[in-house]
Amino acid sequence: MKKIILLAALLIAPSAMVHASGSGPEDHQGQTQEVVEQVQQGVRGIYLGHDESRISVAHEMIPDVMCAMRMNLHLQEGEEVPLLAEGDPIQFTMIGRMEIGMTWYAESIEALPADTELELPESLREAIGH
Repeated sequence: MKKIILLAALLIAPSAMVHASGSGPEDHQGQTQEVVEQVQQGVRGIYLGHDESRISVAHEMIPDVMCAMRMNLHLQEGEEVPLLAEGDPIQFTMIGRMEIGMTWYAESIEALPADTELELPESLREAIGH
Protein backbone atom coordinates (compact mmCIF):
# COMPACT_ATOMS: atom_id res chain seq x y z
CA MET A 1 0.00 0.00 0.00
CA LYS A 2 2.85 2.42 0.84
CA LYS A 3 4.40 1.80 -2.58
CA ILE A 4 1.11 2.69 -4.29
CA ILE A 5 0.79 5.92 -2.30
CA LEU A 6 4.42 6.81 -3.00
CA LEU A 7 4.03 6.08 -6.69
CA ALA A 8 0.89 8.23 -6.82
CA ALA A 9 2.71 11.09 -5.07
CA LEU A 10 5.61 10.86 -7.51
CA LEU A 11 3.25 10.86 -10.48
CA ILE A 12 1.30 13.85 -9.18
CA ALA A 13 4.38 16.05 -8.85
CA PRO A 14 6.55 15.18 -11.88
CA SER A 15 8.06 18.67 -12.02
CA ALA A 16 9.69 18.06 -8.64
CA MET A 17 11.39 14.77 -9.59
CA VAL A 18 14.92 14.21 -10.76
CA HIS A 19 15.97 10.82 -12.13
CA ALA A 20 19.62 9.80 -12.05
CA SER A 21 19.95 6.28 -13.39
CA GLY A 22 23.00 4.22 -12.68
CA SER A 23 23.89 5.97 -9.44
CA GLY A 24 21.88 3.96 -6.96
CA PRO A 25 22.49 0.86 -4.86
CA GLU A 26 22.73 -2.56 -6.43
CA ASP A 27 19.76 -4.92 -6.28
CA HIS A 28 19.97 -8.63 -5.43
CA GLN A 29 21.11 -9.45 -9.01
CA GLY A 30 23.97 -6.94 -9.00
CA GLN A 31 22.09 -4.47 -11.24
CA THR A 32 22.36 -0.78 -10.40
CA GLN A 33 18.97 0.62 -9.43
CA GLU A 34 17.67 3.98 -10.56
CA VAL A 35 17.74 6.69 -7.88
CA VAL A 36 14.65 8.87 -7.70
CA GLU A 37 14.69 12.18 -5.86
CA GLN A 38 11.86 14.56 -5.21
CA VAL A 39 13.00 18.13 -4.48
CA GLN A 40 10.74 20.74 -2.87
CA GLN A 41 12.23 24.21 -2.50
CA GLY A 42 10.88 26.97 -0.30
CA VAL A 43 9.23 24.70 2.28
CA ARG A 44 8.27 26.74 5.34
CA GLY A 45 7.75 25.54 8.86
CA ILE A 46 8.61 25.76 12.55
CA TYR A 47 11.92 24.45 13.83
CA LEU A 48 11.33 22.06 16.74
CA GLY A 49 14.84 20.86 17.55
CA HIS A 50 17.51 18.42 16.39
CA ASP A 51 19.70 15.48 17.22
CA GLU A 52 23.08 14.63 15.70
CA SER A 53 21.86 14.02 12.16
CA ARG A 54 18.21 15.14 11.95
CA ILE A 55 16.02 18.14 12.57
CA SER A 56 12.42 18.11 13.69
CA VAL A 57 10.02 20.52 11.97
CA ALA A 58 6.32 21.17 11.58
CA HIS A 59 5.90 22.26 7.96
CA GLU A 60 3.14 23.80 5.91
CA MET A 61 1.25 21.80 3.31
CA ILE A 62 3.29 21.05 0.19
CA PRO A 63 0.72 21.14 -2.63
CA ASP A 64 0.36 17.88 -4.54
CA VAL A 65 2.96 16.22 -2.27
CA MET A 66 1.89 16.05 1.39
CA CYS A 67 -0.25 17.73 4.01
CA ALA A 68 1.11 19.90 6.80
CA MET A 69 2.74 17.72 9.43
CA ARG A 70 5.52 17.23 11.93
CA MET A 71 8.53 15.40 10.50
CA ASN A 72 12.06 14.42 11.39
CA LEU A 73 14.27 15.22 8.42
CA HIS A 74 17.79 13.90 7.92
CA LEU A 75 20.56 16.37 7.24
CA GLN A 76 22.56 15.92 4.05
CA GLU A 77 26.14 14.77 4.59
CA GLY A 78 28.16 17.85 5.50
CA GLU A 79 25.07 19.93 6.37
CA GLU A 80 25.54 21.62 9.75
CA VAL A 81 22.91 21.43 12.48
CA PRO A 82 21.30 24.87 12.29
CA LEU A 83 21.81 27.43 15.05
CA LEU A 84 18.13 28.06 15.67
CA ALA A 85 15.87 28.23 18.70
CA GLU A 86 12.88 25.94 19.08
CA GLY A 87 9.86 27.72 17.62
CA ASP A 88 11.80 29.72 15.01
CA PRO A 89 10.06 29.97 11.63
CA ILE A 90 12.29 28.53 8.89
CA GLN A 91 12.47 27.91 5.17
CA PHE A 92 14.35 24.99 3.65
CA THR A 93 14.66 22.64 0.72
CA MET A 94 13.15 19.21 1.36
CA ILE A 95 14.48 16.25 -0.62
CA GLY A 96 12.83 12.85 -0.76
CA ARG A 97 15.23 10.13 -1.84
CA MET A 98 14.20 6.56 -2.59
CA GLU A 99 16.60 4.46 -0.57
CA ILE A 100 15.10 1.66 1.49
CA GLY A 101 11.73 3.33 1.26
CA MET A 102 11.52 7.11 0.95
CA THR A 103 13.96 9.03 3.16
CA TRP A 104 13.44 12.78 3.60
CA TYR A 105 16.28 15.28 3.97
CA ALA A 106 16.49 19.01 4.72
CA GLU A 107 19.10 21.36 3.32
CA SER A 108 19.63 25.10 2.86
CA ILE A 109 17.86 25.78 6.17
CA GLU A 110 17.44 29.47 6.92
CA ALA A 111 15.59 31.43 9.56
CA LEU A 112 12.61 33.54 8.53
CA PRO A 113 11.61 36.77 10.28
CA ALA A 114 10.11 36.06 13.71
CA ASP A 115 6.76 37.59 12.68
CA THR A 116 6.35 35.27 9.64
CA GLU A 117 2.78 33.93 9.48
CA LEU A 118 2.77 30.21 8.68
CA GLU A 119 -0.28 28.33 7.42
CA LEU A 120 -0.43 25.41 9.84
CA PRO A 121 -3.65 23.66 10.87
CA GLU A 122 -4.76 24.45 14.41
CA SER A 123 -4.56 20.76 15.36
CA LEU A 124 -0.87 20.69 14.34
CA ARG A 125 -0.15 23.91 16.24
CA GLU A 126 -1.77 22.41 19.35
CA ALA A 127 0.19 19.16 18.96
CA ILE A 128 3.54 20.97 18.80
CA GLY A 129 2.68 23.69 21.31
CA HIS A 130 3.21 26.66 18.94
